[in-house]
Amino acid sequence: IILEAPPSLNEFKSNSQFGCPPEAWETVMVRTGGMPKRIGWNADFPNGLSRLIKHPVWLSRQCPIPCQESHTYEDWDELRLANNITLVPDGPQEVSCTNSNTNGRHSNVIAMGGRQIRDYFQSHYKEYMLDRSPPATLEAAMQSTLKMNYEWAIRLGAMPHEARLFSGLQDRQEIWDYASAFMGRSGIMRFQSWIARDVEEYVAVRSGLPLDVPYDAIHVRRGDKLETDGKHFVTKYWDERDEQGLMSLIVSFFRQNEADKPKDYIPFTQYLSQFDDIDCHAEAQPRIVYVSTDDPTEVRNEISQLLKDSEGNTLVTKDACHKFKFVFSPFEHSLGFHIKTGNVKADCEERYARNVAGVADLMILAKSDLFVGEYNSNWGRLVRTFRLRMNNDAKLTAGVRPVVERRIKIAWGPKKPGPPGW
Repeated sequence: IILEAPPSLNEFKSNSQFGCPPEAWETVMVRTGGMPKRIGWNADFPNGLSRLIKHPVWLSRQCPIPCQESHTYEDWDELRLANNITLVPDGPQEVSCTNSNTNGRHSNVIAMGGRQIRDYFQSHYKEYMLDRSPPATLEAAMQSTLKMNYEWAIRLGAMPHEARLFSGLQDRQEIWDYASAFMGRSGIMRFQSWIARDVEEYVAVRSGLPLDVPYDAIHVRRGDKLETDGKHFVTKYWDERDEQGLMSLIVSFFRQNEADKPKDYIPFTQYLSQFDDIDCHAEAQPRIVYVSTDDPTEVRNEISQLLKDSEGNTLVTKDACHKFKFVFSPFEHSLGFHIKTGNVKADCEERYARNVAGVADLMILAKSDLFVGEYNSNWGRLVRTFRLRMNNDAKLTAGVRPVVERRIKIAWGPKKPGPPGW
């Protein structure tokens, strides 16, 4: 069950961190044939995460918020904060309360937010999901992790034979991939109808991407990620290319975090090099490549320095076989790429436009023939989740992997993404 903050505690003047589609407003018709006039917020329209993601009925069981008369939002938030991994290391604590709206029925509730879920998964639940130790006795079998994983898969929508397969998997990455494929099929990550509508229009009308031909996609995440999670990999990249000592100055600047350091990122050519081992014919049409990035000005500059053929297609080297035609997101860069930039707490339409553009980028990346990116980025890992599907049952008997991955190439950094949502 998702608990949204009440309007009185909403810190956004725009009424939601995800902005406002037309449905967010209450309107009246002033005159026949005219435009509806906004008179305030639609009180029945979701303000929090449910404005973006459709919470599946099978997950909530359509249960109401528990104990509404005895526990306010602030009460539940305090209980969430009390589930601190440092203070309660052995697992999140349940609280019991009484529901006046269900004839005094008692509920046991675990209150957690995103941070608590990640912490307890890492320290508590992760090993349960990975443990495939056979039970020693029948009594132990009733409480074994194999049984727990079977039941978990069933609750996530698996067929019995799929749940048995999941509970028997041994390889760590196959376990996470199968869980990701469950999530994708079950509809946990399904966008609300107004998001789907406006994203479809954005892709069709504004993306500039031809929708009747195959295309590839590259995601280039820079910004703050390169100063934190990605710093080690950037340094390593330039270290490995320091053949004549020419890169030592770059590495030294980067490590000292000086303002005038040279390239403090992985160059765009490293992403293009992932195409090198793909079959190519000199007479082939250029590959259409959609580029999603939070650094479009610099990436465009890098592309401008590469060779071009007589028709303006990009070549990485003079003898290169692959030719590229790049399509960039049309999103207005001045609005900022991340949810905390710009006039984010005030402008409702601006915030909604940014979210629609972001979801559109995600869908374009997920549906591409080939995706080139990296798992240092949350976006890259999420794209991979959308590109996984359950394998055909008939093929499983031949010993193939239980999950099919739509083609992905990793430009740099970790080669395995880890658990879904991580």
